[in-house]
Amino acid sequence: MIFLKIRINIRTVQLAMASMAAALFPFYAVASTAQEQAAYSVSSSVQSLEAYEDTMPQSLPSSMEISPVKNKQGHWSLSLNLNESYLSGNDEYASETIHSRCVGYYDFRMSWQANPETTLAYDQALKRPKFMMGLLYADFDHLHIYKEDKPFESKIGQIYTAFIGMNLALVRKGRWTASAEILNGVGYCPNSYDENYNQDQELIGSPFSIFVGGGVNAAFRLSPRWSVALGIDFKHYSNATLDRPNRGVNTMGGTVSLSYDLEPQPLRHKELSDLPQADEPEPYPKNFYVEGVVGVAGKALFDRFEIYGEKHNPIYGSFTTMLSAMWRWHLVNASGVGLDYTYADYVYRIRDYDLMREKTGYKYSPHIMGLSLRHEWFYHHMSLNVGLGVYLKKQSGYTASLRESRIYQTVSLRYSIPYTHDRLFLGYTIKAHKFSRVDNAQIILGCRIN
Repeated sequence: MIFLKIRINIRTVQLAMASMAAALFPFYAVASTAQEQAAYSVSSSVQSLEAYEDTMPQSLPSSMEISPVKNKQGHWSLSLNLNESYLSGNDEYASETIHSRCVGYYDFRMSWQANPETTLAYDQALKRPKFMMGLLYADFDHLHIYKEDKPFESKIGQIYTAFIGMNLALVRKGRWTASAEILNGVGYCPNSYDENYNQDQELIGSPFSIFVGGGVNAAFRLSPRWSVALGIDFKHYSNATLDRPNRGVNTMGGTVSLSYDLEPQPLRHKELSDLPQADEPEPYPKNFYVEGVVGVAGKALFDRFEIYGEKHNPIYGSFTTMLSAMWRWHLVNASGVGLDYTYADYVYRIRDYDLMREKTGYKYSPHIMGLSLRHEWFYHHMSLNVGLGVYLKKQSGYTASLRESRIYQTVSLRYSIPYTHDRLFLGYTIKAHKFSRVDNAQIILGCRIN
């Protein structure tokens, strides 16, 4: 622009000189008139350019800058998942009653995930987990349930499920992501067990069931918004022994998924060295703490169902406690050992049922004790605690000797109360045997002391 201004000033001097020459030499006026018109045109164009330049911003507004990620905190995505599974089970009931084992699952879910540029410590430590919520339609119409001596067929039909879950990335490389996920929810089955018209269907014993799912998958990003995945999934439905029968549904199968990100994402994953470092200090440096838990458990007795075969069985309660020594060795990990104790006076009712069935020679005690290895994963105020234990003492009669083992498993979902600096927490626990048979469901309250 400076160069153009210099040229304009020079041209002004030339026009002044041309006017003087026209007055002295008339023949020069004709030529100078054409030059004057051209100079005026150039001057007007330059002035227009200068005025436009003054109105232009020095840089593009942030809304116009090209960026693959618009929200620095996180983004939402939608996905559709199709699954074909096989119903597992090789006990006497399954062998005699279930004649086809194909099950189909179809679910739609919404997921939230922190963006690659996140500096939140928990999201970096867990490699930006996805948090999911969705609806699942389980189709059991291809499952044929009947006994050879019965003239009719029982059925499960469909189960409608609402769930939440978490997906944890295991490996990220280029456009590929290998991950594991865990799901938890509540399912509704309109064709649960009924002693009159659906009596051979002992898998789902009540209209409402607890749903637990898990699996591993490999995802490939097709574009900044679209990705596909293949995986293997396990799904379980059970009413947590809150009614009988409660054989439960366990399936395993393959899943194909199609996902759409509401905001465009990078095609390739960045190297860890290229990602920003966390700007939060670790709220839990390495430390040792003691954890105490109290709870109330409930279950319906299989012993009673075997005698009466009725739906809507009474729920018997018990009191549970646990004392654990834990080592918080990482921001998101703690491990330790625990001593578990349960007082279950319903064992005397089991003794009465055993006498009715002429099952003798078994011991009964309301005191149940176990020793367990424990691990807990943390994410802000939420945590998932799992345990693998062995009974030190358990005397619960005939049915327990057949259906249970000396090894037990627990899974707890917990929420730590922020106002107590995460020392107090509440949640619920599922206790199981043989990694598939639920023993009871518990509501718990706990405290961490360090």
